Amino acid sequence: MIEIADFLPHGPVEPEVIEAYRGRVPDDLVEIWERYGYGTFGEGFLRVINPKVYEDEVGDCIGKTQGDGIAIPIMVTGLGDLITWEPSLGVVAILYREGRVHGLGSKPGTFIRLTLMDGAFHLSRTLNWDIFPEAVAAHGDLPYDESFIFVPLLSMGGQAKVEKLHKRKTIASIQVAADLQGVIGH
Repeated sequence: MIEIADFLPHGPVEPEVIEAYRGRVPDDLVEIWERYGYGTFGEGFLRVINPKVYEDEVGDCIGKTQGDGIAIPIMVTGLGDLITWEPSLGVVAILYREGRVHGLGSKPGTFIRLTLMDGAFHLSRTLNWDIFPEAVAAHGDLPYDESFIFVPLLSMGGQAKVEKLHKRKTIASIQVAADLQGVIGH
């Protein structure tokens, strides 16, 4: 079992969600859902989410076009990125702010263990998180369902500066990014 010392719970994962996704996601993720529920970790940067809600709300924003076509949302970041479980690839981050995807490992547990072991260094290397702690210092902690979003979006001429980050609802931010920039096919 993975020990996540800085996990801040938001609420339990509903039994029907666990049963609907058991066998569709790796067992280590099911264990996290059962033990910790929904919540944040990684200095508040990573959020364990309800995959059903995100499939319903942003499923058309995922852009999964290769492999088996399966991409199940499992986490989001404090910068509005979506992290998915893709059986043909493993754990994948869709970085809407940068218009790219990045592989995070073969299983959720691998990504989480590396995050716990290497902290900010791992988050910087894999998810380009460096501006996040600055944003928290400048704008305060994020509510569970919000992320810091560049306004305007970087792809629309925005600047990657702390003062250009604003707290926005994560789901709506992903929808807006996909509408304005297009989905990031992968």
